[in-house]
Amino acid sequence: MPKKARTLRSETPERREELVAWLRSEGVLTYEQIQKRFSIAPMTSRRDVAALHEQGKLVRVLRGAMRVHSGGLLTEGPLYLRQRKNLAAKQQVAQAALKLIEPGRTLFLDAGTTCIELARAIAQQRLAVTIVTNSVLISACFCEGAPAKVIQIGGQLNSFSGCVTGPESEAAAAGYFIDIGFFTTLGYVPGEGTYESLPETFRVKQAFAERCADLILLMDHTKFGQRALNRVFPDDRIKRIVTDRPIGGKADPRFLSAS
Repeated sequence: MPKKARTLRSETPERREELVAWLRSEGVLTYEQIQKRFSIAPMTSRRDVAALHEQGKLVRVLRGAMRVHSGGLLTEGPLYLRQRKNLAAKQQVAQAALKLIEPGRTLFLDAGTTCIELARAIAQQRLAVTIVTNSVLISACFCEGAPAKVIQIGGQLNSFSGCVTGPESEAAAAGYFIDIGFFTTLGYVPGEGTYESLPETFRVKQAFAERCADLILLMDHTKFGQRALNRVFPDDRIKRIVTDRPIGGKADPRFLSAS
């Protein structure tokens, strides 16, 4: 019994550091693997992963954890870090995207941080549009009397991304016809498309993209040429790409640069 208490308290930092080192070599680990390796309870394994995720030492996923960098592929960091990263560039992209929106349109905004900036811009401009979203943070942008009609879909709250995900969220897409879907991405490669690392969030994106007449990609220049674990949208599905600065070599008429 005393030994178990030591494991939960005094050995916690050592166990977590060992978990990070193990994850670097394996890439992905399930909660079950972590529990067996360290002889810990399910709740303890989840607390360890949650704590290390908040410290930016790993990425918490649906059934376990991923290392922060996996074979050169990008992984998605905590929301509070992503909101601060390249904020000025995201705001530039949002202002450029705002020019593509006409009053009366129905829009889908995903839960990406650039879409959050677009939502703030729409609210400030008091555009009369309908917004469908799975992001609770985007819905909150319209709580002070903005004229936009906001439809917050249901699902399971994903605190990692500040949105709802899961089968209920994916099934909700079938009930809507969307004029323009604004989507963000972890990485984009010309000729290939967009890349993401978290299935629970990109499956909602894919479901709503099927209901969008036009798909517009919002990204700052740091996403260009980057890949993550999963390809989400093929390049030919994207109608417009809004960026903060001109990127790429050969001119692509789909690109709209904020500068």
